[in-house]
Amino acid sequence: EVKQQGTNLIKAAMGLHALVSSTFRKTAANFHYEFNIRHISNVFQGLLVSHPDQFPSVEKFVLLWLHESERVYGDRLVNSSDFSKYNTLAQTQCKKIFPSFPTAKYYASENAEPLVFCHFVESIEEPIYDQITSLVNMSNVLEDALREYNETNATMDL
Repeated sequence: EVKQQGTNLIKAAMGLHALVSSTFRKTAANFHYEFNIRHISNVFQGLLVSHPDQFPSVEKFVLLWLHESERVYGDRLVNSSDFSKYNTLAQTQCKKIFPSFPTAKYYASENAEPLVFCHFVESIEEPIYDQITSLVNMSNVLEDALREYNETNATMDL
């Protein structure tokens, strides 16, 4: 099912890249707003980290694409106005190519669900790249890892 959507995913990624490149132009104030082939390559590099067992549905893989795109493009944006424009572009591109997938809950202005994928969904010991469904659970995993780190490493008296 996911393999069959490969062409659509490439179209969506290329379309979003074109939209981002034309919307966010390099200026004296935002000299780092230069998006090239390296950036789209980073999106696909992030997609290739995924394991097929974790992504049985096309919808979840599209969410991964949205996450990786935000990680690559959105992280370079410097203000909330630009980030809001980016979110609109990403949603528009997703609706155009994947109209049946509901993504509004991840972009809601209040109480939005997290659109985060990482290698420590359940624990630091099990590096499974998957979607975070609860920020509270993610915080607990990270706090446990920090506590364990602090117990095994001596503190530095600076």
